[in-house]
Amino acid sequence: MEKNNLHQQTSRGTKAKALLDDPLLKEGFEYLFEQYRTEIFNTSYKDDEQRQVLWMAFNMLDKIKGHLLTVMETGKLASSELEQLTRQSKNT
Repeated sequence: MEKNNLHQQTSRGTKAKALLDDPLLKEGFEYLFEQYRTEIFNTSYKDDEQRQVLWMAFNMLDKIKGHLLTVMETGKLASSELEQLTRQSKNT
């Protein structure tokens, strides 16, 4: 993989980790997960449309968090690959 791309992935991974470790963002995810879950269970059995909207919001929040986790993990792998390339270039 190209070094510039690895540097970019490493940088993005670091930023994603910083976001996921940010207490305010953590609080926001936790709050919204709980709000959506509570609201879903408080809808009446006739309110399919409201439940569907809440379900989509709940799942979208999970997808956003999952994307940040994926970017973070990709950054870790890219960082390891860069370290390996650096060691190899020193040994040659």
